[in-house]
Amino acid sequence: MMKVAYFIGSLNRGGTETLVLDTFRKKGLANYEPILIYRNEGDLSEAYRATGVPMFRIKPAGSTLGYIQSLRYLLKKECVDILHTQTLLNGLLGLFCTCGSKVKLISTFHGFFPSFKDRVFAHFVMWFARASVFVSEYERDWYVRRTLLVPKKRCHVVYNGIDFSKFDEPCEPPDFLKITCPEDKEIVKMAMVGNFVSGRSQSFLCIALKQLVDAGRSDFRFYFVGKRVAAEPYLYDDCVEYCRDAGLLDKQVFFLGGRGDVPAILQHVDIFVYSSHNDTFGIAVVEAMAAGLPVVVNDWVVMREITDNGKLAVIYKTEDGDDFVAKMSEVMLNLKEHKQKAIDSAASIRQRYSIATHIRDLGELYSNSV
Repeated sequence: MMKVAYFIGSLNRGGTETLVLDTFRKKGLANYEPILIYRNEGDLSEAYRATGVPMFRIKPAGSTLGYIQSLRYLLKKECVDILHTQTLLNGLLGLFCTCGSKVKLISTFHGFFPSFKDRVFAHFVMWFARASVFVSEYERDWYVRRTLLVPKKRCHVVYNGIDFSKFDEPCEPPDFLKITCPEDKEIVKMAMVGNFVSGRSQSFLCIALKQLVDAGRSDFRFYFVGKRVAAEPYLYDDCVEYCRDAGLLDKQVFFLGGRGDVPAILQHVDIFVYSSHNDTFGIAVVEAMAAGLPVVVNDWVVMREITDNGKLAVIYKTEDGDDFVAKMSEVMLNLKEHKQKAIDSAASIRQRYSIATHIRDLGELYSNSV
């Protein structure tokens, strides 16, 4: 059986780290043997160890050349056939450490790179990797159009996979969602899941929710689930300040920070809402649709792709507050019908974006690359 080394940075909670973790948890479905190479521990370390997948930590100490030599030695010692990197930095390191060896490099691109330097590095990895993996057709086509001399046949779309079983076990509602007084029964509970980073637009939602209140729909509670990111703290702080000044904070709008109970939250809210600037996939949106929740999301091209051009969700015009209010008001007014439609659509979402499908597609790619 071929051996595949997954190479990531830290084991902190994030979309990429959760995807790899779910892949390891379902390793019995794979036609390959996975191992993990990483640099730093994190809040998912114990969860990774519980999968039983062999883990190898190479700490970022000393020179870059020394790190590459350590990585190359480990790959040879473990008889690795494929090194699968998940970040641009690891793609570059993997490129150098596999050069001249029998190990094949496959690199997944989970996002776009705003700086010219990073784009050059990304193209460099694509030129020399055995295969490049993209998480949506839009992302793949974006890179192919901008990268010279890289044939499209070496650029593959493998949708992110999700372990939907974690959404099937009944969960008690988190304390903040528990009904505490009779009037709460008429309150529509909404949530957005995602850290406060520049790829998302929680700031637009804050402004649009104020418009919704001004339009006479104050019968809701909106929960932002996502942490304040140290590299861009103002994205979180500005949202909190705006909601405080607008009189929404802790009345209609609540900021919960990062949480590990998203499945429980999705089971006990009524509507999932999302706003994006440049997501390349949208795991949180897929999870919400698979959980049978009505989803309201902007018409960013990737969101159209994963919602089947709006057939599986309600689409509003990006950054258009009036359209958001109109679409949201309609969903709130006809919530029962939207919930039933979401439940009916959940099965097709689960089939398309399951972790089993993800592992199967990766296995085919690996087999064709060795």
